[in-house]
Amino acid sequence: MDYFRAKRYLNTLQDWERDGTAAGSPEDYLPRMRALLRRMGNPQKDFASVIVGGTNGKGTVASVLAALLQACGRRTGIYSSPHLHTIRERIRIDGRILEKDEWAQWVSDLYDRTRGFEREGYGSYTRFEALTALAASTFAHAGVEIGVFEVGLGGRFDATNAWDAGVSVLTSIDLDHTEVLGDTVEAIALDKLEIARAGRPLFTPVTQKPEVLALLRRVCRERSVDLRIIGGETDGDCSRTWSQSPHQEVSDRGSVFRKNAGLAIGVGRHLLGKHLTDARIVEALTGLDLPGRFEMARRTPRVVLDGAHNPSGAAALLGDLGRMSKQWTFVVGVNAGHDAGGILEAIRPLARKVVLTRSDHPKALDVDTLRQSLPAGLSACCTRDIVEALGRAGLREGNPVCIMGSLHLIGRAREALGLPCERDGFGEDLHRESLACLAEACANLDVGIEPASKDGNLVCIRPPGRGPVYFLRNRHPFNDYVSARLAEDKAYQYELFTRAGLPVPETLVAFNPFADERFSRYRTHASIDAVVEDVERRFSYPVVVKRNTGSLAQGVFLEGDRCALEKRLRTLFENSGFLDNLILVQEHINGPEYRIVAARDELLLAYEKVSEAPNRDLNPLHGPAGIAKPVEAPELIEALSSLTARVSGVIELGFYAIDVIRSSAGFRVIEINPNPMCYFYNLHNGRSDFVGTYEKLISRYLQVSKTSVPSDGGPERIQESAQTENPERKRHGAHQCPTRTVPQRGLRRRRTDSR
Repeated sequence: MDYFRAKRYLNTLQDWERDGTAAGSPEDYLPRMRALLRRMGNPQKDFASVIVGGTNGKGTVASVLAALLQACGRRTGIYSSPHLHTIRERIRIDGRILEKDEWAQWVSDLYDRTRGFEREGYGSYTRFEALTALAASTFAHAGVEIGVFEVGLGGRFDATNAWDAGVSVLTSIDLDHTEVLGDTVEAIALDKLEIARAGRPLFTPVTQKPEVLALLRRVCRERSVDLRIIGGETDGDCSRTWSQSPHQEVSDRGSVFRKNAGLAIGVGRHLLGKHLTDARIVEALTGLDLPGRFEMARRTPRVVLDGAHNPSGAAALLGDLGRMSKQWTFVVGVNAGHDAGGILEAIRPLARKVVLTRSDHPKALDVDTLRQSLPAGLSACCTRDIVEALGRAGLREGNPVCIMGSLHLIGRAREALGLPCERDGFGEDLHRESLACLAEACANLDVGIEPASKDGNLVCIRPPGRGPVYFLRNRHPFNDYVSARLAEDKAYQYELFTRAGLPVPETLVAFNPFADERFSRYRTHASIDAVVEDVERRFSYPVVVKRNTGSLAQGVFLEGDRCALEKRLRTLFENSGFLDNLILVQEHINGPEYRIVAARDELLLAYEKVSEAPNRDLNPLHGPAGIAKPVEAPELIEALSSLTARVSGVIELGFYAIDVIRSSAGFRVIEINPNPMCYFYNLHNGRSDFVGTYEKLISRYLQVSKTSVPSDGGPERIQESAQTENPERKRHGAHQCPTRTVPQRGLRRRRTDSR
């Protein structure tokens, strides 16, 4: 299976994280996990294991310990949860997540080995159990020496507790998930203590609650567990670590990090002995990347991201924040099952302003529910959109901001702020940005607009004297149906443009040799080998391989040799849909890439896709350093306008985009898109150009006159600013009006741009 189907398969498995439902009887959990490991060949026996449980700090302790092991030359795997951006973050080997193809290969292996698993008698395995088995398998295959496993929930029945770890760790224990683990810290501690084994060490911090520490001492003595209590940052020589590090990112991480790192250092000294020198500790901590764990996203003004998701975690976070400033703006989103009221009460002492929002996780509390948890005397503004929430936080006002309450929310905030990350795909906000621009344009034209579906993806406008006109996310009514369908089909595009003499990359269209016999008349090659041989007769490596229909650049690949090309073609053809059998192989064109936004033969605006750093994706805008830079040079605009007229002479569209690359031989039309997305352009340049574009289109196609000046916006806007009017851009139809701007190149939301 390919990566898409690997993700889909895992998503079909029962998932407590997603829906909160139990997978059968708890007594079956560990036997089921052991049966799953047997199916995989018991890979957990091929490396030493450390299991990390607790309420707060598990992820930090596990990550620091893995970094210490790596710094001492040990090949190390870490299994953690949840993830922020891609599920592949959960399994890392020496700090590296698996590539998509590797991930798909291991999921396929799991699927093949577990056919008929229900016959084991424990029911179907869950997604978390599958991921745990995947972690053990990949670690064993990669020659990992020590695997660090973070407990998912509790300890007693967690999948990571299905085998005997050589070392156990319990971070601070407090009330959380009380509906599952118990309503006292003692009950929760007893559940988590089940990860310890007789005769083996269990590490825990001296800062545990006194009643928890007393219970741990008593039960470990009764069970012959070797309890080792670590004194946090003052344990042994650990305190010297902080003073020795000249790096601000280490000292800025706060006392909570230091406590957790101190615990990890204590475990590391046990595992590594004299090899774990102070110099290696400093090296590990300096190079450690901990997204969402007291992460300093910006320093001026300070923007801190932290996954604190219970009252005790929030209170500890507040201690570190208070040492930086006595007043903070908090952006808070909480998942079901956590004490939202307790979290909000904990932040009250430093809360200058509170913005309540939610992530897109299925268990995220709705803002109306979250509002009901506000303590008396604490007010908040609410929005369901993280980008708007960050805007309401007032990043341009210079006040320190903390985003917290849920790691799922932190993931979305990191994407909105443009922080480095690797994603599986792109979110809904990139499509909805088109609707936001449409809404502003309608307001400026005094045209009614209303939602036409519960999910908000479909809206309706009612121009005077006309019936309803619908917009579906970024899909619009300005194109002829057949022309729009042609523009969605890359193979037809290439054929039409080639016949018309337009400059396009040399392209080979290959039909799936494995397709159903009913499609025999379309077959172009007898086998994948025949496709590869044809490519090598016509092209030099590297070559671009892409699916025939739009895929938000997720189906575009650059392959550098015969083996890679053959493997990519096999994966794409074997995993193609019944009616999705065409693949294009193109020569790779080097040069700057531009996007033209046009209406018929008129260029409305153009921008260059610029990347300031290397990017895995072929689209320069898909990396964290990508910028949409408006084209203003008259001679370049003239050339792009001429190209627009030529494209329009082949396929006439009312509103569309053209992607072109400027090579040493001149421009090459890569493809056209009948449903332009404005997300990237707005991200870097504000909304005004695209709002003006929608005004122009509505006026032109729906015969609406502009009867009102641009509105001064409303509270829903992130930030209003009047941009300096650019005569060249206005000449091409990009009206200037109040815009939703992004401070310092960031409220960077999830990126995409159809390629």
